[in-house]
Amino acid sequence: MVLQDDLRNVLKTVRNTAELPVTRATGVPPRRIRVGISPAWFDFKQTGRDQLEFFVELCALRPTDRVLDIGCGVGRIALPLTEYLDESGSYDGFDILPEMIDWCEANITAQHPNFRFHVADVRSSISALEAETEAWEYEFPFDDETFDFAYAGSLFTHLTPEGTENYLQETFRTLKPGGRLVATFNVFNRETQRLVPGRRVERYWPNDYGTYRTKEKDAPESNIAYEEGYVRDAYVKAGLRIVEPIRPDASYSPARAPKRGDDTANLWYSSGIIAIRP
Repeated sequence: MVLQDDLRNVLKTVRNTAELPVTRATGVPPRRIRVGISPAWFDFKQTGRDQLEFFVELCALRPTDRVLDIGCGVGRIALPLTEYLDESGSYDGFDILPEMIDWCEANITAQHPNFRFHVADVRSSISALEAETEAWEYEFPFDDETFDFAYAGSLFTHLTPEGTENYLQETFRTLKPGGRLVATFNVFNRETQRLVPGRRVERYWPNDYGTYRTKEKDAPESNIAYEEGYVRDAYVKAGLRIVEPIRPDASYSPARAPKRGDDTANLWYSSGIIAIRP
């Protein structure tokens, strides 16, 4: 076992060394890590810049803000923020996948000390299966009223209701009064579906649990859609005020995807929600 671990470490070092020239030339993570980001077909740099523009124009993000990236992945938002936040601003991101955090620390924190990344020891039905903490009981590793701005991109699409409500409440706790949260959800409205049948939620999320639907029964966190009324109630319960309207999230539109039949049509349900902690 020790020899196997030593061999894995050697191979990991060789692989990481071989990837360094590509990372330095492109400024993006290697595909080996990036492919796990949903959706994997994104133009990594452009969608990050698109989100930053949205934050600045519609959410009043300032260069001096303290930013929290919940489920930060491998730095898609962090990278453009390094060119926007000034020395008095800061960034903290966390994710359940250590490999992504390792890359961010080596390639972002090393050049920008005010950008920090953290591993969240949270269990999921699709990854981090050996983690000890459930999403519904996880406490963000930050003090109360720390951040001016928080982002959760493609996070609540992978959390069941107990985890969703806890993460919204933890976001409220760690935001300063007046702080803003931008989050993406898959949102459906039963009444709209009844009146204007189109792309049916049953096709993309066949497992119905009333207030939410899942794509896979045995791995519920692989992809989740929420009924709009539930989402609104969860925000009220957390103390967060939604800034109307709930809008389509253009960066998650299947119109940006290569033509792959109907594989990405579920992303028409991807919605962006801006909220404020009063």
